[in-house]
Amino acid sequence: MLNRNALLLASLGVFGIACNEYQINEKTDVQADLDEDGVPDIAVDPTSIDFGDVIAYDEVAAPPAEEVAVVTVTNQGEIDLHIEDVYLEEESGPFSIGALSSVLIQPGGSAQLTVTFNPREAGDLTNTIFFVSDDPDEGTVEVLLNGTGIAPAIELSPTEYDFSTLYVGCESEQIFTISNVGTAPLEVGSVAWTTAGGVDLNIDRNEGANGPLPWTLTPGAEVQVVVTAAPTDEVPDVAYIDVASNDPLRPSVRASIDAAGELFGSTTDLFEQPIRGMTDIVFAVDRSCSMDDDIINVQNNFGTFVNTLASMDADYHVIATVEDNGRINGPDLYIDNSFSASQAQATITAMINLGASYGSNTERPFMLFESFLAETRSGGFNEGAIREDAKLALVGVSDEPEQSVNNYTYYVSAFQSLKANPDDVIFHGIGGDWPSGCGSASAFTGFYEATVATGGLFLSICATDWGSHLEALAEGSAADLTSFPLTEYPVPSTIEVRVDGITTSLGWEYNASLNAIDFEDDYVPEGGSTIEVSYALYGDCEG
Repeated sequence: MLNRNALLLASLGVFGIACNEYQINEKTDVQADLDEDGVPDIAVDPTSIDFGDVIAYDEVAAPPAEEVAVVTVTNQGEIDLHIEDVYLEEESGPFSIGALSSVLIQPGGSAQLTVTFNPREAGDLTNTIFFVSDDPDEGTVEVLLNGTGIAPAIELSPTEYDFSTLYVGCESEQIFTISNVGTAPLEVGSVAWTTAGGVDLNIDRNEGANGPLPWTLTPGAEVQVVVTAAPTDEVPDVAYIDVASNDPLRPSVRASIDAAGELFGSTTDLFEQPIRGMTDIVFAVDRSCSMDDDIINVQNNFGTFVNTLASMDADYHVIATVEDNGRINGPDLYIDNSFSASQAQATITAMINLGASYGSNTERPFMLFESFLAETRSGGFNEGAIREDAKLALVGVSDEPEQSVNNYTYYVSAFQSLKANPDDVIFHGIGGDWPSGCGSASAFTGFYEATVATGGLFLSICATDWGSHLEALAEGSAADLTSFPLTEYPVPSTIEVRVDGITTSLGWEYNASLNAIDFEDDYVPEGGSTIEVSYALYGDCEG
């Protein structure tokens, strides 16, 4: 028994020692294996790349060397290095990478990849390459990339603009700036203008300042164009500016513009064409000795003048003034429709011949008119001769130059200021031919210019047919009521004219200087007609 037990214990002891020794030896062997095998250790070179200045979109067959670089990945460890991923932080853009030559790098070995910088725009550009590996200390390694693109870069500002709502007839402007924010000259080839709705937006390319297209803008330079909104109706307006250039990234840029119009108000002016137009005709006659035969011609043919006025159904006053004091000679202040031709001729003869032989103003028709008109004021000797709402025709008759103390422009302005509508005052002349005179008559300078300035007639004093002279004068002096002044200032595009209730667009135009509707001769409404003029009013453009 003892031997068996001793043997059993001995066998158990041996087993226990063997088990403990195995456990210890196993642990020691694993640690030794790790120390012997080591770890992978990644290194990249370079860790940053600066490509410098590179021309954008360089299309040459062999790109400049600075556009391409090589990154070398080295395994400085003691076991194989596994590259698990290589990628760019920004996948799209001017930087690109090729494939790594090997994703398994033995100790002391290396692999390469290429990096290309091909900028598509101007400016400083950056990116980062990430290398992911099984290096236990540096699982991810970065390579920083940067470079500068050399290219023009266009900027259009603003790219959207809304004029909002403007009153019809008002106007607003907006400046649009075209800038080169790049690093190379910008060539602006065209600035196209397109209207998609309405016709009340317009562009001024400001070529007076910018010069004709194309425009070359150095880096940092700019030009300006101006868009104007001037609504004439309530139709919304839309337009676009399209600018084409050599910007490689954005060869065309667009700005959109909106505007709308709103009517401030409207009104209608009502006129009634009188049956007979009123005209006051005043002759200022030179009574110097050299004028004797000419005065007789005027007197003898005056019946033709009156008959012509009567045939036109004109409501007229006819007067002749010859005195320095402006007072009318004879028993009658004026000749009107109640006079027969013979009575009119006798009356005009008295007006010219009575009184002193002549005064200091006899060769100064403007000054004779001035004195006469001064006496037509309330309480004056000639009160009633001139009517406020009648046309005024001033006819100068002389065989000498006009010799009043002031220039003709002074008298034209002074006499026209007597009427609400300056066109209601017109000058006609009977004198020596302009510019050299005729026969023994000198050119009627000074007065001739007044007839031209007011659209009057100028007749030669040397002509023998005074009947036709005075007939033409009558036709040129009678009021035709072709002009109708408006009570408010209209938006011209909104004016609508109706004659006896029928809308017409023919034979009339808006006269902005007089704020009136002027009819052409062939379209003057007949006596008794009703003329309605409707139009939109300007709003408060400053509000």
